[in-house]
Amino acid sequence: MRWGWLLILAACRPDTADSVAARAGGSEHVAAGSGGLSTPGSGAELPKLVEHGGLSFEIVDDATGQRMPGKLTIVGVRGTHDPKLSKGDIGTEDDTSLAAYNRVFSLGGVGVVPVPVGTYDVTFSRGIEWTIETDRVHVTTDGVQLHARLKHAVDTPHWLSADFHVHAASSPDSRVPMRDRVYEFASDGVDMIVSTDHNVVSNYAPLISELHAEKYLATATGDEITTGDWGHFGAFPLPHEMETEGHGAIPVRKKTPVDIFKHVRETAPEAVIDVHHPRLETATGYFILGKFDDTADKATRKGFSYDFDALEILNGYQDTNRKKVERVMQDWFALLDRGHIVTGTGNSDTHHLTYNLGGYPRNYVLVDKDDPATITPVDVAKAVKAHHAFFTTGPFIEFTVGSTGIGDLAPAPGGHATATVVVRAAPWVGVSRVIIYVAGKEWKRLDVAPSEQAERFRQTLDLAVPADTYVVVRVEGDGSLAPVVGGKDVTVHPFALTNPIFLDVNGNGKYDPPLPHGTHTD
Repeated sequence: MRWGWLLILAACRPDTADSVAARAGGSEHVAAGSGGLSTPGSGAELPKLVEHGGLSFEIVDDATGQRMPGKLTIVGVRGTHDPKLSKGDIGTEDDTSLAAYNRVFSLGGVGVVPVPVGTYDVTFSRGIEWTIETDRVHVTTDGVQLHARLKHAVDTPHWLSADFHVHAASSPDSRVPMRDRVYEFASDGVDMIVSTDHNVVSNYAPLISELHAEKYLATATGDEITTGDWGHFGAFPLPHEMETEGHGAIPVRKKTPVDIFKHVRETAPEAVIDVHHPRLETATGYFILGKFDDTADKATRKGFSYDFDALEILNGYQDTNRKKVERVMQDWFALLDRGHIVTGTGNSDTHHLTYNLGGYPRNYVLVDKDDPATITPVDVAKAVKAHHAFFTTGPFIEFTVGSTGIGDLAPAPGGHATATVVVRAAPWVGVSRVIIYVAGKEWKRLDVAPSEQAERFRQTLDLAVPADTYVVVRVEGDGSLAPVVGGKDVTVHPFALTNPIFLDVNGNGKYDPPLPHGTHTD
């Protein structure tokens, strides 16, 4: 109101010589202290537009010679700053590419982006299965052209990659448009994106169709069930009707996990319930808020429920702090020891288009056909519930006991079995060690020599155990995955963890846990 009166008074005030001259295009300035809104010029040089040059690019599959989706990461060198290709988390779309921060996500594999004049390292990538290519270029006003040929270094038949924890603008703590997420995930080689906005059911399918990206990216409709005092839980797939009916979601007000999980089972019986970041912090960690005691398999807070299918062991934000990962692994092993057979997952929990990029980590799920165009969310949910999965930020693990794969029960007559572990990785992904866990305890640690070959490790191991148990494989790399993911703000390391293979020693056709259930209220 006060500003309105000032404008009216200004409009009614008689013209001064200065104001008349200004409206007539004159160059006179209002003197300081005369009541004007400007001051005399200082004589300093006025701002100028930064000179730009066009960075034209093409990304080609080396095997086929055809253009394909891919990502460009542009890093300034020799005194040049990283380019700012967007204002925050809303990218700039041009034809079949999206530019955000210092990255370009391309669906078509060809395009041009304006970049300030300077010297840059430009890295082309297509996700963790592909090689990368880095070119140092000096961009002038004449522009520069780059052509990259990437090789599919790690073939993963029957394994579909998926991120089960993704946020976009439907979440109050994210500004990323859902359309931008399609560019990001398809260009970074993730096969499935699961929407998990806070207490909102959102659907990427129309946008994937609109961008003609069905060949590269599947989707599942989900929800991050966000409570004020119990933590966060992912659920997918959820019925599309929940999304179309006013962005519905699973009710949480005055509900305990017992109530919430029951509602999910009734509403979407095929859905996976995944406990997100169970020990992230006191305000959002289910195991902290629920007062879960892993040593006794009990929770002292009434309303705690064990009726979940999966546990998020690696959350993207926590990658630099492996103590958090170790703590959740301890919880997971304690659950397995007591017969709570839940699937370990790893997800990005991405909220932005910068350092915590979608798909780092990502889950690989065993399916009949790893084709994003034909896979269904129910297929993926069934595989997750069957523990046919592992998660990774880079290394790919093949793990069997005899002919039995991840998540299944292998015979171990007399307590003897033979395990085979194979680790493969793209040349830019470092692998430093393989760690084998038996019954939740580290059994063997094996160093891996540096190499750029696809196959980094292969070993057959004889297992001798006294009773039914389980075996888990973990792979680590000491190096950084920058610049593909992470960089100056955060370091993302190669890390992968399998779900268990269970060993049947007594021959009764099932896994008999060594410890009984604790006292449960649900």
